Amino acid sequence: MVDFTLTPRQRELRQIAHDFAMDVVLPAAEKADRVPEPDKAFDWSIIREGSKRGLRTLTVPKEYGGEGANVLTCALVGEQICYGDLGIGVAFDQTWKIMTTIARLTNEEQRRRWLPRIVEDPEFLLGIAMTEPMHGSDNILPYEKTMETRAERRGDTWILNGTKRYISNGGLAKLYYVVARTAFDRPLAESLTGFLVPADAPGFTVTEVWDKLGQRAVQNGTLRFENVEVPDADRVLEVGKAAPTMAAFLLRHGSNIQAGASVLGVAQRAYDLAHQYAFERVQGGEPLIAHELQRVRLARMAMKIQAARSYLWFGACDCGQETFDPKHASLAKIFAAETAVEVCRDALELWGAAGYMRKNPIEKLMRDALSFLHSDGTNDVLALKAAAFIADEKPDPSARRYCGRTFEAAMGR
Repeated sequence: MVDFTLTPRQRELRQIAHDFAMDVVLPAAEKADRVPEPDKAFDWSIIREGSKRGLRTLTVPKEYGGEGANVLTCALVGEQICYGDLGIGVAFDQTWKIMTTIARLTNEEQRRRWLPRIVEDPEFLLGIAMTEPMHGSDNILPYEKTMETRAERRGDTWILNGTKRYISNGGLAKLYYVVARTAFDRPLAESLTGFLVPADAPGFTVTEVWDKLGQRAVQNGTLRFENVEVPDADRVLEVGKAAPTMAAFLLRHGSNIQAGASVLGVAQRAYDLAHQYAFERVQGGEPLIAHELQRVRLARMAMKIQAARSYLWFGACDCGQETFDPKHASLAKIFAAETAVEVCRDALELWGAAGYMRKNPIEKLMRDALSFLHSDGTNDVLALKAAAFIADEKPDPSARRYCGRTFEAAMGR
């Protein structure tokens, strides 16, 4: 049985994040959501304040001055920040994820070189560059004819060429983990290599900041690499070993879990506003909460949120176990994202026409929640990945939990 009792430090960090969300993130995000130019909405003062409160460096190892937080702690903190705004929460969560990659996968020299710089600069954000104009989810499955960004070795230097699109923190991050093909005559699983590329590298440009339906307080950019020289010292792990690393990034290292927790913050905010509105809005001579239909609606919203949170926490705890079951990380993210959309829709229904109006908060939450049906791996592709894991779990007919009659029925007898 999983014990979901939080440590005193986890409770403390969750409260710090909640106060940060309410005092700093929420007011700023409401303004940023109305800024028409997508490259002018981001507020660096929020990141600096988050750094001051120790939130930006959550996954930096303690020996380098960070919190050394595990996946569950990141999920707790991420949900709270995203309660204030999903976009700002993504800016932090992307940074945590890439710092986990740097801390776990780089060598000691790379950690000594990069982690102090990340810790000391209160505006140091990170990004990961995988998705391309013609390839996104097919890199996750993966298909063979994907990933067109290439890196060619010339002595102790790699020459990087290609384009990455829709990259979270694109144009904001000071360091990117970039995955490129280093061989086109081998299967994809054996031909991807990861590199650490600083934003000021010559030949690296951000060619577009995307105008989005939701998550408007953070940037998603198109990154262009034109003969960018990357020292071999900034190559992560061995040549051709990035594909299994990316699988670990999404699953065991917590990316999917943290993504699910992020969007659950949106769902919780929508529920709280719906609950408040139900007591304050009068229809038919009574507050909405007096109407059985709306009480049942709120009950189902609460049920879905708690179920999604419990699954995420279970998945987060499972990440650290030797018996780690990878399907749960993807499924927990899928469930949280779908729950958030359903809860926001129910909140919109409860608010009625008022919820559809831009001066009210519900419509923004609906727009934000929709983005996570495709963020951190589209739900459809993550379901296919989880289904593949299930297909590999061949049942043992001799196991006591299985029924001999099942075989007979399958044989038509």
